Amino acid sequence: MSRTVGKAQRLALLKEELARRPRRVVELAGEHGCTRRTIERDLVTLVEQLGVELRKDGDGRYFVPRKASALNEVEALAVYSATRLLTHTGVGERHYRTALEKLANQVPEPARTSLLRSVDDLRQGPEDRTLDLVAQAWFQRRVLRCEYDSANSGTTSPRELEIYFFELNRRNLEPYVLAFDRTKNKKVVVLKLARMRNVTLKDEGYEIPSDFDPKARLDPAFGIVVGEEFEVTLRASETVAKRMTENGDRSLRLGADAGAGRRFVHVTATRDSQGRPLEILPWLLGWGSAIEVVAPDFVRSALRAELTKALAAYPE
Repeated sequence: MSRTVGKAQRLALLKEELARRPRRVVELAGEHGCTRRTIERDLVTLVEQLGVELRKDGDGRYFVPRKASALNEVEALAVYSATRLLTHTGVGERHYRTALEKLANQVPEPARTSLLRSVDDLRQGPEDRTLDLVAQAWFQRRVLRCEYDSANSGTTSPRELEIYFFELNRRNLEPYVLAFDRTKNKKVVVLKLARMRNVTLKDEGYEIPSDFDPKARLDPAFGIVVGEEFEVTLRASETVAKRMTENGDRSLRLGADAGAGRRFVHVTATRDSQGRPLEILPWLLGWGSAIEVVAPDFVRSALRAELTKALAAYPE
C-alpha cells in the first residue's frame, strides 16, 4: 500500500481490517507501508476520537469485536461452503482475499477460523492482475484488450473483448469468461484467464445484449467448453455407477441394468471447436479400469489412443 495514503483513509481501512480479523501492529505497519509507531497512534485515534471499540487478544493482536452471526446453521453452512469452494481456486489477489475474509466473518466458530486460515494460505500470482482487470471490464462494461494464447494452434493473437459473463469451470474451478471477440472470431467465445497476456482496459464501452443467456450456453457443457452436445454411454459396476451420480451432477444419469452386477451410465458432454471430446477425456481416464465406454465410437477411439500413449510411457 502506498505511503501517500492519507490518515483518514488509513483509519477507515484499519477499522475495516480489524473488524475482519485480528492483526498485530507489525502486520498492519507492513500492509500500510508505515512505521509501527504510526499504527500505534492510529489505534489510539480509533478509540479516543472515533469511538471504535478495540480489543486485544492473548496473542497481542488487535481486533474490533464482531456481531453475532445473523445466519441460521444451514445458512451459515451454505456461506461456509461457498467460501471454502472459492479458496480452492487458489486466487490470491488482495481484493479477492478481502472478500473471502468478509464472507468468513459471516459464519460462527469453528467455521470462521477454518476459513480465515484457508485465506491465509492463498498467495498472489501472475494471474491476479488479469482477474482485477477482467472484473473491471465486466462490471464497468469496458472493452478489454489482451494477447491470447490459443490452446489449439499454439499461437498468440491480439484480442479486443466485450466481457459478457464470468464463470468458474465446475470441473477444475479455473476462471473463464464468455466474451464477444471483436477482433478474431466476431462472436461470443469462451476464453481462459490464464491464457491472457498484457491485459489492459480501453475507455470504450459496450452493452451486453438483452437476449444473451449464459445459462443456455453453458448448461450443456460438461465443464466449460461450449460446442456440439453428445451423450456418452458407460458401463460400470453398480458401486461405481452410484458413486458417479450420488452428488446430483446434472450431466450424469443412471441407465438400465447392464448385467453381471453392472449398470449403464449416461453422460452429457460437448465437443470443442475441432470436434474433439476434449473435456470429458480426463474425467473418463480418471476412472481407469472401473469403467468401459460403450458409445459413441469417436470417444472410444480417443480414449484408446490416450491409453495407448500412456502405456508407451511405461515400457517393460
